Order: sequence, then C-alpha cells, then structure tokens
Amino acid sequence: MKRVQSKEWLWVAVFSVLVMALTCVPSIVGAAHSGGDWRFSGFVFGVEDGNSYLAKMQLGAHGQWLFQLPYAIEDHPKSLTYLLYILLGKLAGWIVGTADPLRLHTALVVTFHAARVIFGLGLLFASYRFLAEMLPFVRQRRFGLIVVALGGGLGWLSLVLGLPGTPLEFYSPEAFTFLDLYGLPHLAAARIMFLLGLLWYLQAVKGRWPWMFAAGVAWFVMTLIQPLYMLIVYVLLGMHVAVLTVLSLQQREGELTRGVDLGATAVRALWMSAVAGAGGLPLVLYTFLLFTVDPVYQTWGGQNIILSPAPWHYVSAWGLLVVAGLFGFRTLYRRNILVWALVVGWLVSLPVLLYIPNNLQRRFAEAAQLPLTALAVLGLTLGIFKIGRWKFGPPVRRYAVTALTALTLPATVLLWAGGLAAASSPSEPVYQPRDQVAAYAFLARSLPPRALVLSSYEFGNAVPAYGYLVAYVGHGPETPYLEYKLDTVNDFYSNATPNSDRFYSYSYLNSPYVVIGPHEHSLGRFDPSNPRQADYLVRIFQAGDYSVWSLKTSK
Repeated sequence: MKRVQSKEWLWVAVFSVLVMALTCVPSIVGAAHSGGDWRFSGFVFGVEDGNSYLAKMQLGAHGQWLFQLPYAIEDHPKSLTYLLYILLGKLAGWIVGTADPLRLHTALVVTFHAARVIFGLGLLFASYRFLAEMLPFVRQRRFGLIVVALGGGLGWLSLVLGLPGTPLEFYSPEAFTFLDLYGLPHLAAARIMFLLGLLWYLQAVKGRWPWMFAAGVAWFVMTLIQPLYMLIVYVLLGMHVAVLTVLSLQQREGELTRGVDLGATAVRALWMSAVAGAGGLPLVLYTFLLFTVDPVYQTWGGQNIILSPAPWHYVSAWGLLVVAGLFGFRTLYRRNILVWALVVGWLVSLPVLLYIPNNLQRRFAEAAQLPLTALAVLGLTLGIFKIGRWKFGPPVRRYAVTALTALTLPATVLLWAGGLAAASSPSEPVYQPRDQVAAYAFLARSLPPRALVLSSYEFGNAVPAYGYLVAYVGHGPETPYLEYKLDTVNDFYSNATPNSDRFYSYSYLNSPYVVIGPHEHSLGRFDPSNPRQADYLVRIFQAGDYSVWSLKTSK
C-alpha cells in the first residue's frame, strides 16, 4: 500500500468529524422539535425504509438473533439477514430494556445515528486510504476525499432546467457516498469492508500473500451486511485477472512493464482472487438459496425493484468525473499498473453491470465514485499538464480541481437543506402526530410478540418500529403480495363492502387488531362501533382520532 503519513490522518480525522457533524444537524433539529403534538421519526429522508430499519432493531431488542419480515403474515423461516441491525437492537435493548416502548424507540433511533456516525467516519478513512493507492500527493488525496464525501454530479442542473426524473444524487447511495453518510449505516459498513478487501487483495497480488486471508475475512464480514456486493467483487477480480493477462501477452519474455512481471502477476492474481473471493461465497450461496427456494423471500426479492434510470442520468451524475478522468488514465498507468488494471476492468464492466437483466441494477454502481474521482483528480492535476502545445502550470491545475469540487457540491447542499427544512417543519411522515404515537405505544406495550395489526399502509409502516409486532401492510418490498393486501385493506375499510365479506376477511387473517385513524378514514368510513358494521369488535384503546379494536370475546 502507498504510505500515508500520520499528519495526513489528522487532517482526515478533522475533515471526517466535520462532515459527520454536518450530517447530524437535520436530525438534531428534528429531535429539538420533537414533543408536544409531534414526535420525530428519527429520519429526514427515506422515512419508510428508516422505520423498517428500526423494526429490524426491534427484533434484536426483543431477544432475537435471526431475521423475520416485520411486514409478512406468511410463515417463513428465520434467516441470517440484516444481522447488523439486529445486533444494534440488542445493544439498545440491553441499555434501556423493552418495558417502555417510547423509551426503546428513542434508544433505537439514537443507536441508529450513533452507528451512522461511527461507520461514516470509518468509511471516510477507508475511502482516503483507497484514494491514496491512486493519488500520490497529499493535496490530490484531500481534494479526492472532499469530492467523494460531499460531491454530487450535475443533477442539480436538471432541477434548474426542469428536466424529468430525479437526479441520482438524491436517491442512489451506490453512486454518491454522501447518502451513505447521511442516513445508511449498513451500506457505509458494507463499503468499508468492500474497500478494505480490495486494498488487501492488491497487497497480496504484490507478493505479500498473507493479505489474501485478510481480504477474504473483510469480504465475509461484508456479505453479512450486504451479500450482493460480493457479486461486484467477483466481477472486479475476474476483470483484474483478465486485464493483467492481456497486458502480459504483450510483454516480451524476461521484460518488465513499469517494473512488474505481468505474467507472474496475472497468475498470482488468479490464485489470490480465488482464495480471497472464497471468503464471501458462503453467504452469497446462502442468500441465493434463501431467496430462490422460500416463496416469501422470493416474493420479497421480486418486489425489491431498484432499476437503473436512463443512461443520461448517469452521464449527468458522473459526466464531469469521466471527462476529467480521461486525462488521468495514462498517469495512473505510469505510476501504478496493478491499480490501473483494476480500475480499467471496473470501469469497463460498469455499464454492463448497471443494465444487466436484474431488478437490483442500481446496486451495481457501488463505490464506482471512488475510482472515477481519483482519475478525475489525476487528470486535472497531472494529466493536463501538457495537452498538445498547451502547458498548464500549477495554478491552472489547482483551479481546475477547485472548479470540479465546486460544481459537484450544489446537489449535496440541496439534499442537506431539504433534510433541514423537513426537520424544521413538523409534518408526516418525518414526524408522527401525538395521538398516533400513543396508539403505537399501546400496541407495543399490550400485544403479544408478532401480533398482527391491520391498518392503512401509512400507519402500518411504523408499527414494527415501535414494538415486536407485524404490520399487515407497511413497506413496499417487505410486504409480500403487496398489491393484493392493499386491495384487502381498501375493501376492509370501505363502507361499501358488505359486512359478511368484511367479517370473512377479518376471520381469514386470524382476527388481527384493527386500527382506526385519519389514514384509515381516508380509505372509507368503516365504523366498528356500529353494530351493523362490526358487532364482533370491541374498542380497547382511544386517543383523539385513533382507536384500536380487537375481537370481542364471548361471555
């Protein structure tokens, strides 16, 4: 590995702390506004997914070690999925207990953000170390980390021009690191292992073979968090060996290229990639079988659609980096041919990965921002030193990198400002009304483990975030057979539904607890207090416009 001086790490530490402090501001504002008529959900963007993360943490807080879908009534096996959130939930549950649902919910939110900060700091350190493998000078590395941590693309221009579609900077953590830092601790943790594995693999290829075992361990840990990333690793390893092999065929016998025997290196890379890559194989096979064999997990996987947008979105997102990076390829080749081979294989395979026939296409953009940024910084600081008859001195090159950084910042500023605005003005879904929270607390405190709650989709999303419960509907991908269940919910709450049909649906669902509130009233005027509509239900909770009903027991 390229040596990084201790004073460099001091700068990285200060910068990383400042960045993570910046990401905490909207959440702190949200916590400050929580209380009275509104309670802060804990999230300023991606609230629906955020509640699902808290639901997974609830499993750990209530003593579980394995995962079960908190939005699935169907029988399905427990699995080694989302282990990180289960462990975080165990930590929060151990600290505050489970007796008080609101206190536990607060502890889960605080633990989530503590993990986000810790893994965010780790990701920035790992990113700097990865950039240092390609960027020889401290100033380059610092510019690179700033762009990786805070940079977006030109998507903000599409907003200004009113072009259709949402820019990738606002929803794709795979394409832009700031989203990982802002609200996705599990993806930040997975990328740390992803990058460390690549760094240690490169060390092994250089002849320090024990590092291949470290790379295998890193990728094993990564698959415990995000097994899909291992498929990207396999592509990168295969492409690295292929590029080295092609280069070796052009090398004369006994000749060195940039001081490297490419033939021997290609053979070594093949063995090292096989051994290191085996570390991620168990969880990849386990996940593949789980989502192929079990119908509930299969349905979940089929509903989890994360497709890549039209290619022009990626051009808008990464175009600046690509254009500047074209001038950096030659410089990287001359300075580090092993890393050059990895980067070339990565970028050549990237367009194929982004549009491979798979419903998780966008995930395959993972971490590509780093090599693109490194090439761009190389191109603007060294590669354009001389173009044709033109020579550019240090001031021009410095201003070029500064301009690149400035052009990539507006999207991140807009995203951060949007979160701050959402936190500053209490409203759903970032905040939850007081009486709605009271209903959540009652359900969590009073119902048995994994009791089923029937409600609107909006109310159901946060039901498992407050207790060890199952919501009939509440999350897009994680509610199996979502469309059918939404129709069932609409029919149940509609006052046009015959009472016999409603009772049949209720009985078929094994008599769930029923919630009535503003969101349910928007679906229909079903009134369980009216004996003509539901003489089998009894009210067990009331707070403002929210009530909970259960099956009336016979006397």
